[in-house]
Amino acid sequence: MIFLTAVLMLHRYQAVQPVGLQSVRNRVLGVVWLSSYRLWDRPRVVHFESKLEQRVLFMLLAGNDVVDLWEQPRFVTYRDLSGQRKYHFFDFLVQFEDGQRVAIAVKPEKEVKRMRFMSELRYIREAISKDFADQVRLITNSDFTKAEALNAERYHDFRRHKDARWMPALETALESAALPMTVKQLADSLDLERDGFRAVVVGIYEGLLEADRTAPINAETLVMMGDRP
Repeated sequence: MIFLTAVLMLHRYQAVQPVGLQSVRNRVLGVVWLSSYRLWDRPRVVHFESKLEQRVLFMLLAGNDVVDLWEQPRFVTYRDLSGQRKYHFFDFLVQFEDGQRVAIAVKPEKEVKRMRFMSELRYIREAISKDFADQVRLITNSDFTKAEALNAERYHDFRRHKDARWMPALETALESAALPMTVKQLADSLDLERDGFRAVVVGIYEGLLEADRTAPINAETLVMMGDRP
């Protein structure tokens, strides 16, 4: 696992949880330490409760359209088909550039099927107020590849060590580069030695380049021009 360093407790939505729920929901199984992330002017630490949540977290934060993110936001009260009052805790609340806030539930696909969670999610969605979220989204392990998650995690690690020379060197090279070409070909042209590969990966996630992120990004990955101005 790649560990990211520096610390600040994540700002969260606060809520008084019913007795019996708080001890269950506060089972923190892991922590991701994010330093100098582009969304925040100070380092933050984000808690997660499963490896699946961690992978989704990295992919969400790698999105260029994400403005802010809260983990384990306040619970939602709803009534199921039988009218029984229940509580649901979303795993993430994400705000996007267009102003939309999306409440995200992260669950293994097997659990979704076993619990018939899609039916339950319909009642949860109906109970959500607009001041909390505009949309609800379920993400399972079938919605992305393992390579996609590992690529996003690697991006965060490379970004932590980002050198001021990387992007100018990449922008200069792209002025005359005959794309598409492999990551290795482009990295070799940057004159950054071992940092060339890291610079290209960061360039992919920051919009200078495009590549298939669902497969492992390696020396043979083909890159094309991105849509960043």
